[in-house]
Amino acid sequence: MQMKPLLFSAAAGLAAAVVLAAPAAADAVEDFYKGKKMTIIIGGTPGGGYDVYARQLARFIGNYIPGKPGIISQNMQGAGSIRAANYVYNVARKDGTIMGAVQRTIPLLPLYGAPGLQYDPLKFNWIGSLNNEISVCVSRKDSGVATLADAQQKQLIIGGSGANDTENFPAVLNNLLGTKFKIVSGYKGPDIALAMERNEVQGRCGWSWSSLKNQHSDWIKNGTINILIQLSVEKLDEIKAPFVMDLAKNEEQRDVLELVFAPQAFGRPFMMPPDVPAERVKAVRDAFTKAATDEKLIKDLERVKFDLALVSGERMQTLIAKLLKTPRAVIDKAADTMKYKGERLKAKIVEVNESGAITKVVKKGRSIEVKMPDGATVKAPLSRSRSKVTIAGKAAKREDLKEGMTCTLTYAQRGLEASKVVCK
Repeated sequence: MQMKPLLFSAAAGLAAAVVLAAPAAADAVEDFYKGKKMTIIIGGTPGGGYDVYARQLARFIGNYIPGKPGIISQNMQGAGSIRAANYVYNVARKDGTIMGAVQRTIPLLPLYGAPGLQYDPLKFNWIGSLNNEISVCVSRKDSGVATLADAQQKQLIIGGSGANDTENFPAVLNNLLGTKFKIVSGYKGPDIALAMERNEVQGRCGWSWSSLKNQHSDWIKNGTINILIQLSVEKLDEIKAPFVMDLAKNEEQRDVLELVFAPQAFGRPFMMPPDVPAERVKAVRDAFTKAATDEKLIKDLERVKFDLALVSGERMQTLIAKLLKTPRAVIDKAADTMKYKGERLKAKIVEVNESGAITKVVKKGRSIEVKMPDGATVKAPLSRSRSKVTIAGKAAKREDLKEGMTCTLTYAQRGLEASKVVCK
C-alpha cells in the first residue's frame, strides 16, 4: 500500500524534471544562437532555382530560430552540388551555424557510385524543402516537335549542363520511351534558355516547373514553347502534358522510373552537417516549418512565380533511408537508363563584352553593379572560381573590385554570371 504514493511521487518528480528540462534546453539554444551568424551554403548558380529558394528562406528563417541569428547566403557551385555537400559534411562547423542548400540528386548519388562523393546521406541532418518539384521537357514552337509522340519520331536538339536532370532525364526518356533527344552539353543552367532564344538548341529537358514559371512564364502564356512531358512521381494537373509514370510499359519500368524521379519529391533540399546537437537541429527544423508559413515569404515566392509545398526534414530523412534500400537490380537498371548513348555535342558559348563604371560592389564582390554607356545598370554575379578578374593588367580577386573602377565585363547576356572582369 505504500508503493502507490512512492510511484506517484517518482512520476511527479520525473514530469517536473521534463517540464523544467524543456525550457532549459530552449534557453540553451537561444543563448547559443544569440549574436551569431548562420551561413547557408548554396550548391547552385546565382539566380537559379536553388539560389532563389535559399535566399528567400534566408530572409525569414532567422526570425524563428531562438536567439534570431543573422543569416548569410554563400554560393558554392560545382559538380552538381557535390562540392557543397562535401564541404557541409567534412569541413563546415558542426555547431548548428551552417546549412546547405543542395541539388535534389545529392541524397541518392551514393546508390550509383558517383565519383567524388565524400558524404553519407543518412548522416546529414535534413531540414526540409520548400517545395516538391515537377520537371518538364520543352521544345521551341518552331522546332517541328510539338508533342512527346513527335519526339519519339523526330530528333530534338536540347541543351544540357552536365550530369544532372538536364542530361539524365532525356537519357532515361530515350532509353525507356524511345524519344530522340540529342544533347548539346556544356551550358550553365540559365544559359540553356538563352541558347533556345538564339536557336542554338531547340529545347530543354529536366527543367523545373517552378524555375520555368519564374524565368519564362511568358513563354508558357504566349505559346513560345511546347510542354512535352511532366517528370516526377506525382502528377500536377496544372501542366497539360503526359505524366511519365503513366507511360511505364511494365512493372520493371515503373520501378526504374520511380527511383529515377524520386528525388523530385525532395524539391530544393536543405540540410545541416552530421553531429550537430539534436536540440539545435530540432530548433532549425521547427524554424524552417514556421518560415514556410510566413505570409511574407509566401507572397514573395508567389511574386516570383515559385511554388511552395513544405516537405519536412523528418519526412525527407525517412524517405531517403527507404530509397537507399532499393534492390540492387533496380539501381543498376536505373543507372544504365540514365546513360546518354547518343552523340554528345559540345556547346559553343557566345559571349559579349561591355564596358562601364562599377557603381556598387555587393558582398565582397559576389556581384557588381555597372553603369553602362546606354544608361542601364547591369548586375553581374561573379564566381570565385570561374570569373577571371584582372585589375591594371594583374590577376586579382573579386574582393579587390571597387566602386568607380572602369571595367569590361564578358558574359553571355546581361544579368548572367561574368566569365571575365577586366578593370583599369
